[in-house]
Amino acid sequence: MLDSHAWAPSLLALGAMLSLAALFGRETPLVRVFSALLCVFLSLRYIWWRFFHAMPEGQALWQQEWAWIFFIFESCATMSSIAVYLFMSRTRNRAPDADATRHSVLHRAPVDVFIATYNEGHAILERTIVGALAIEHPDLRVFVLDDGARDWVRDLAAELGALYVRRVKGRHAKAGNVNNGLHHALSIGRRPDFLLLLDADFVPNRKILMRTLGLFEDARIGIVQTPQHFFNPDPIQSNLLCAAVWPDEQRFFFNSLLASKDAWGAAFCCGTSAVFRVAALEACGGMAIETVTEDMLTTFKMEEYGYRTIFLNEPLSLGLAPEGIREYVSQRARWCLGAMQQIYTRWSFAGPARLRLINRLSSLDTVFYWSFTYAFKLMMITAPLVYWWTGTAVISSDVADLVTWLAPMVLCSAAFMAIYAENRVLPVMTDVTQLLCAFAVTRTVVTALVRPFGHPFKVTAKGLSSERITVQWNFFLPFSGLAMLTLFGMLRNISPYSPLYESAGYATNMFWSLFNIATLMLAAAVSIELPRKRAEERFASNERARVVLEGGSVLGCSVADISLGGARLVAEMTSWSETISSGTLLLGRRALCLPFRVVRRAGEGVAIRFDLDAGERRALIVHLFTGAYRSEMPAVDVGGVFGVLFRVLFA
Repeated sequence: MLDSHAWAPSLLALGAMLSLAALFGRETPLVRVFSALLCVFLSLRYIWWRFFHAMPEGQALWQQEWAWIFFIFESCATMSSIAVYLFMSRTRNRAPDADATRHSVLHRAPVDVFIATYNEGHAILERTIVGALAIEHPDLRVFVLDDGARDWVRDLAAELGALYVRRVKGRHAKAGNVNNGLHHALSIGRRPDFLLLLDADFVPNRKILMRTLGLFEDARIGIVQTPQHFFNPDPIQSNLLCAAVWPDEQRFFFNSLLASKDAWGAAFCCGTSAVFRVAALEACGGMAIETVTEDMLTTFKMEEYGYRTIFLNEPLSLGLAPEGIREYVSQRARWCLGAMQQIYTRWSFAGPARLRLINRLSSLDTVFYWSFTYAFKLMMITAPLVYWWTGTAVISSDVADLVTWLAPMVLCSAAFMAIYAENRVLPVMTDVTQLLCAFAVTRTVVTALVRPFGHPFKVTAKGLSSERITVQWNFFLPFSGLAMLTLFGMLRNISPYSPLYESAGYATNMFWSLFNIATLMLAAAVSIELPRKRAEERFASNERARVVLEGGSVLGCSVADISLGGARLVAEMTSWSETISSGTLLLGRRALCLPFRVVRRAGEGVAIRFDLDAGERRALIVHLFTGAYRSEMPAVDVGGVFGVLFRVLFA
């Protein structure tokens, strides 16, 4: 039976963290620092115990080698987590700085908007161009930088009033496209002082320049990065049907980690929705072309010329998250490739470039993250499986020792992330997220270490739709196969006649295997892509509106949800008449007139489909995508998340 004293370290550490947060406030700087350092201490304490007291002995040579490889990757992955705790011991909110500079003369400075496009469809590109042209600024030019040499893109830009720049067989992908656009913009008309860079699927908020330009009063600022927010669910949210309770995977990075890195002076450019000082871009030779992650490397190149990147954590753009598993994984593999390629440039963490120590440490942390976190996730999945089928142990411990040494680290880490990352990092869900990409990222790391350059650049496809369930077999089969092998391994050793039965590590591997099976089953479930029938994503709304009916009568209503294609309306004073089949929705202070027809009735509500001409559609784009509408949940519903996971596993 487990000794109650084994829980003492966990209760002491967790109690200290939670008590200080409750007594002095979680955002008190010293409380935050103490909590981060406590997590660091407990992580180092665990690694010390693993090395000196929990390494298996007496196995065959190959078994001992596997155990030591596992420990090395475990230690390196833990060091990556320690770096996160240290960065998150501080945070920086630049909203007050943006407020203080709202009357800056820089708000009248000439600005160019660059929309980099390659293979995006008409609807996606139209939405972004319309949003860019609606930005509130007195001296603005919008350039569509077409790397696909498409005549319809040229015609669309001309129709909307944007400038068009074409490249034919251009080099260096997006970076080369942006550099070509900058050369063109500097050669015609007035000179821009600042540049807003947008991916073709990101629509800017109309106030994005009002919030960012004043921050450039500090002459050292070269880039102001704003977070990437999305108006559609990513594949994990979509396929697990958890978008109402769990955020997209990048929320931890943008809402928590990057703001902390900014506090240390280690924020970096993430591409879209960033504002650049043109003089800084010119000084460093334009966007970096040395790696496939040109955005992050541009921050390091600017560093040599005395320019810094800062982060304004405000939702100032809306974009499309990858809609399919393949696209989701491919995007992260490309980020991994760029980080590994940077090792071979002069801006490496150990390179000769003139970089501040904090940026070198941040770069090293990035390399550790991609190199060890995902590979170790695969090792975590396979270690119990290897144990059941070969008797090979990677840890020598009973449950009591794990509770004494591992539990304090795990529990305090979970509490720290609950408090300072607002539950955006959760056990199981975060494991599934990492596992989905683990094979591709690990393969990319190995490939990049051997041959870092010369790989084809893959643009993440957007605007996908499907009317049927699609099983991504190259993901589903490995995950389900590993789950079955783990289960069969447990079953073949559950008998008292098994040589492993009740041996050292038996109980540990039993619990470990059950957790792995659940994680693998969830990853397999994400690999089953559900239909995406709607061409347009819907926003939840409670906006007041009016409906003008065919006879001229006006009916008050509220908008329950809305998209570019239609809406769901709820009458305020009376039910909808059965005779109502069409009308005009009057929306917003500008009284948008949106003709519609009724497609379905449900009690006091009706579902409508808009019949819009080009001008009405574009006015609705401005209303929905450049103002206050957002699709991000206000807070993570932890109970709801685990409720969803339970239904997926057992329903």
